[in-house]
Amino acid sequence: PEGEVHALRFSRDGKLLLAAGGVGGQSGAAVGYAVGTWKREFAVADAGDAVLAADVSADKTRVVFGGPGRTVKVASVPDGKVVHTFRKPTDWVLAVGFSPDGLLVAAGDRFGGLYVWEAKSGKEFHTLRGHTKGVTALAWRADGDALATASDDGTARVWD
Repeated sequence: PEGEVHALRFSRDGKLLLAAGGVGGQSGAAVGYAVGTWKREFAVADAGDAVLAADVSADKTRVVFGGPGRTVKVASVPDGKVVHTFRKPTDWVLAVGFSPDGLLVAAGDRFGGLYVWEAKSGKEFHTLRGHTKGVTALAWRADGDALATASDDGTARVWD
């Protein structure tokens, strides 16, 4: 009911499906559904624009999301309150993800920017330079010590 779906992500334990999207220029949301019953567990809204990328922390207490608004937000579940807003991206946010241990959150934008923050404190951890076009996907290795990214520049990179 929130609009078009732009991102799907299972929780790490496979018990929750996160669906994110919205209506461009109007509204967006990330909604969590219990796998099996498909009962709606929570919704985290972004009043300004559609959500293009989203992830849920391993403990399912936080959701990170971003989109055309050039911000990355971390919200608490189930109250939906935004606990951090990162304004570092210079263009649409196309990819986001929590590290497996939940300590870090990464985001990639349409201009090639790749940023990592501490999830709990919200402090900037690292800016990773190397992609020359949009960062379209990212994935953390299971131990959290490596981050893989893909870009419209035709490259895939692994960051230590």
